Amino acid sequence: MGFRKTALPLFIDLHTFVSVKEDQMFDLILSPSLYWVKHVSIPVKSLSEAKKFIPSLFEDTVPKGRYSYYAYEDEDAYLIFAYDDKKILDILSEKKIDSEQINKVYFAQSEFEDMAEAVLIDEESVLDVEDHVVIKLPKNFVDTTTLLDLKDHQFSRHAITLARYAHIATTKSFKQFALFMGALISIYMLDWMVSEAKISEFEDAPTALYNEYNLPGSKIQNEVISETLHKEYEKQIHIRQKTGEIFGLKLKKNEYITLYDLQQKRLKVEIKLSSSKRAAAVLKALHLKVALKEQYRDGLLSMEFEL
Repeated sequence: MGFRKTALPLFIDLHTFVSVKEDQMFDLILSPSLYWVKHVSIPVKSLSEAKKFIPSLFEDTVPKGRYSYYAYEDEDAYLIFAYDDKKILDILSEKKIDSEQINKVYFAQSEFEDMAEAVLIDEESVLDVEDHVVIKLPKNFVDTTTLLDLKDHQFSRHAITLARYAHIATTKSFKQFALFMGALISIYMLDWMVSEAKISEFEDAPTALYNEYNLPGSKIQNEVISETLHKEYEKQIHIRQKTGEIFGLKLKKNEYITLYDLQQKRLKVEIKLSSSKRAAAVLKALHLKVALKEQYRDGLLSMEFEL
């Protein structure tokens, strides 16, 4: 009879390199880059009541997707979490960690919230605490650091279980899909029955449409026009999303946007902030892709994004 191997503590970030043995078990600590967390005060009497509000509290914060949630009390407030099980499992799979090798999973928030100074997690990044929340920062944002050492780490009681099949459709969704496919087949059959009588009409329709709107006679030319307009539409939507995220930031007193310069291919933004930690928190809150340039100096966070 074999014995279950002791789980090895392992911190996981997007850039973590892992040398994995096939039969090794892990207790994983997720980097802040793999989940969303908020420190909130909610007028409820118990943790179970607070959990009912978590999805709505993240509704305007996280990208669209299928999320799991977790929460625990922090004195007179709550720490609430949202995370994408499938995304995390996909990242672990890329690092050659199979789901069967996962013993327990923890958040960096619960494991490092009492740290005395910033913890160095790689050559460029650290973990630090800002307003009760553990965040990931560039190393040059802090003055002193200590090395990440999990050898004698005492884990908290706040472990989660990743839903390995959360992305698979439910029975209800299968029924809805079957009804949809049945309706689609019926529509297709009806369309096929009437199409035989209108073939000539359909063949003449493109030419009539081109003439009505003074479009080029070539189908290829019209496809090029359509593709160009579609790209411009996508670009405008992209600009609106970024604008909404920037102007929707919850800035503190005496914090404000000093520059919003929208150019043909780039967007430049400058925000007056109170500290380097606030600059890191703002970058995390924006949920934008990596900026072409980002710099915090003399209380001013400067960012430049490609459109």
